[in-house]
Formats: sequence, structure tokens, C-alpha cells
Amino acid sequence: MRIFKITLFLLGVILLGINIFGQFKSLRNEDLYSEVTPYKDDITIQFSEAKKQWHRNENEPDKDYALRVTMLINNSMAHYWKDEGIKKYYLQVPIWENYLLSLKQFVLKRKKYEFRNYDKAIERGVGICSQPCIALKDLLNDQGIEADLWDIKGHVVVDAKFSDGNRYTLDPDYGHLVPYGMEAIQANPELVRESYKNQDDVYAPHLTKHKHTDDIVQMYARDGNHIYYMDKTYEDFSYIAIWILPILLMFPYAKTRLKK
Repeated sequence: MRIFKITLFLLGVILLGINIFGQFKSLRNEDLYSEVTPYKDDITIQFSEAKKQWHRNENEPDKDYALRVTMLINNSMAHYWKDEGIKKYYLQVPIWENYLLSLKQFVLKRKKYEFRNYDKAIERGVGICSQPCIALKDLLNDQGIEADLWDIKGHVVVDAKFSDGNRYTLDPDYGHLVPYGMEAIQANPELVRESYKNQDDVYAPHLTKHKHTDDIVQMYARDGNHIYYMDKTYEDFSYIAIWILPILLMFPYAKTRLKK
């Protein structure tokens, strides 16, 4: 029994050490700013600056805040999700970030992970359309703003409802703001054309094939567009559990030593 307790204690020490080490590591690789991506001027804001700007100003209306942080996320995250960047840009959760999420990925054999928490998603700074939208939804919800993720068959956007009753469809990946909610857009997809009229300007010069304004309108017009959910319960729990588990593992042996 004593050996078992010592083994648990040592395991707890190791896990605690991994957590402490992770506190001095960042999910954002600075090489990201020079990475070739499909978008022009893809990422221009450092994570430290993004953290300052995502805080809501005093008396800032919910609509103004939502529109501002949509563009903040657009400028804080790069459109990148390539297999060759899995290790370089931490598309898999590294063990020093969260060993429980890392273990879950290993068990489920998933190559990449989309963070549900806006802080972690923006810190890492990479993702295709769904990741910045997940981050935006979580950030808005954290401020008490109603928001839903919409899968529009080839793209993901956020439908937000404000206190004045107005709805906007927010696209933090492309960096566009549509002054209509998804219900109105589904009835008349042409409502998005004005907001996406400069869609060609989004892309880097090296990208010869990409979606144009007409393509975007057609995506919004497709049957089957729907709300979808990304549950963040386990992720939130895991960031607490990674600290509690080592303590629980260390406790039996520590208790024995304290009695002597």
C-alpha cells in the first residue's frame, strides 16, 4: 500500500510539474505572422493586444461591442489548418497545455482540436472559419449577448441578437458584418451581397481559385443551413480538473507523512 501511495504521489508531482511548466508556455507560435495563408494581411494583432481589446468598454452598447470584437478576432487569427502545422501551431492540444484534453485527443484519435474557450482559441491564433466563430460566440455569450453558430454548408458564421431587438450575422473569418439575422437572410439571401461585395479583396494574391461574392450568396441560399452547437462543458471542466487531480493523487501519501 505504501508503494502504491508513493507511486500516486510521484504521478501527482509530475502532473503538477507539467501544469506549472505550461504556465510559462504560449499556444501562439510567433512564426504565425510570417506564415503563408489564403488571406491578405491575415493576422496583424498580437495576443497581448487582443486581450486588452476584447474587454468591453464602460457603457459600450452590445451591438458596438459585437461588431468591434468580430473584427478583432478577424485580425487576431490566421486562416490555417494544415496537417504539416499540427505540432508547430499546436493544432493538437499539447500535454503541457492540458493533459486531459491531450489524452482525450489521443484516445479518440483526432488530429486537431478546436478550442471552445475564446481565450485559448485566440491565443493559439489559427483555425478555419469555424474556430474564429466558436471564439466569437463564446466571447459574446460571456458578455450576455445571445449568439448562435450557423453552418451554411461550406462556411460558418455567427447570428447575434442585441438588446435593441436587431440581429446581425457576423463573419469573423472573412471579416464581414451583415446587418441582418439568419432568419431574414434565409428568406432573402441577396441581403448579404452588399456586405460581401469586396470578397475578392480578402484573398492573398497567390490564391487564384477562391470564393467570389456570388459564391457566398449561394452558400447562404442553400437548403439545410442550420444552427449547430459546440459543447464546452468538458473543456471547462478539464482546465479545473488538471489542477485538482494532482492534489488528489498526492494527498494519500502526504497525509501519511503528516501523521508521523
